[in-house]
Amino acid sequence: MDSDEGSELYASDIEHNYATIFKEAETDGLIDSYKPSFDAYFTHASSRTRTSTNVFSQRVVPLSPEEHNAALARASAHAYTPKVPFDNSSFKRWARELDEGFNLLFYGLGSKRGILNDFAKHVSGRGHVAVVNAFHPSVTVRDMLASIARVPGVQSTSTSAPTLERVAEHFASSDSPHLFLIVHSLDRSPKLARAISSLALSPHIHIAASIDRLNAPLLFSASQLAARKGSFFSSDHATKNVGYGWLWHDLTTLAPYTSELTFADRTSISGASSSRARVDITNPVSGPLTETAAMHVLAAVTAKAKKLFSLLAAKQLENAESSDVSEANSAHNPNDQQHLGLTYDALFTLARDAFIATNDTALRALLGEFRDHGLVVSAAQPGTSGNEVMWIPLRKERLSKLVGNLDGDAT
Repeated sequence: MDSDEGSELYASDIEHNYATIFKEAETDGLIDSYKPSFDAYFTHASSRTRTSTNVFSQRVVPLSPEEHNAALARASAHAYTPKVPFDNSSFKRWARELDEGFNLLFYGLGSKRGILNDFAKHVSGRGHVAVVNAFHPSVTVRDMLASIARVPGVQSTSTSAPTLERVAEHFASSDSPHLFLIVHSLDRSPKLARAISSLALSPHIHIAASIDRLNAPLLFSASQLAARKGSFFSSDHATKNVGYGWLWHDLTTLAPYTSELTFADRTSISGASSSRARVDITNPVSGPLTETAAMHVLAAVTAKAKKLFSLLAAKQLENAESSDVSEANSAHNPNDQQHLGLTYDALFTLARDAFIATNDTALRALLGEFRDHGLVVSAAQPGTSGNEVMWIPLRKERLSKLVGNLDGDAT
């Protein structure tokens, strides 16, 4: 036999043996079907990547109104003193910058209302001053114009507030007085910011405004930021030139936003308004629950519904006492709360023994009100065919306090 023929037979035997080994291993389930390297690459590249649905904000336990007020009280006891004091020398520098044709925009952490009000007193001797609290939800452009109308000569013969065009024309003349417009939290009112852009380039209108939000600069376009006051501004072009001419200043005070948050929605302290937030049973962490909202709902349900809620709460507290799951995680992690809850069958057995609900229809009717308002949420129990676990989405100490209030009302 020729050596070439022998080598070919030897190679075919090796290939046959490898094919036999892979086929037997695949039959026995030891390996998957054999794929070349390029096939394995494209198979891996075409597989879908899974993105986690965990959000860091869901791991933070929301504050109750009482905890929020206590935190504010502790913060006010430790007042922050800025490293760079804002005194009369700073006011003189800011006033000079206004005289040079710039408008001042103050940013930084903390309330800037007190310092800007002091600055308004400093410039009050140089002209007329109008202060606009843009953080107030009801402040409109008409209110700002009504405040400016108090300047002598601005108000027309009519009793209504002047328009932006009328104000711009009045302060465009060379013999008009100077107006210092102080605007607190300009970023709270985009409509007011757009209206001010029609007045900011007037040589006799000087604006000092503050912003609080990180995305506040997005309110201003590049052309508006680049605009500057100049001799081109006249009464004929008073309504055509828009812009701001900002000169930015860091005014970090770390002072609490006491006045700015006066008109805020207090129910948003705990994460969402209790009147609007409803928990979806397919997504148990979609809306936080507060004690106040729970008490309002429990005050409107029947006595049997209250007993059912107390029964579920008592069993959940027992499970929480014997569980090793940390409170920081169990407050927002649906899997951990599911571990503390009761299955529907177990809850039905307890409710039947306590003569709260003797059949499935009665139990679901009692649970319906709680589910609609997010007091009780549920999820499918892992490893079962449709059985669900039910729990109350509250931390252990808050749930214990709520049960104590129910027991006190019952007695």
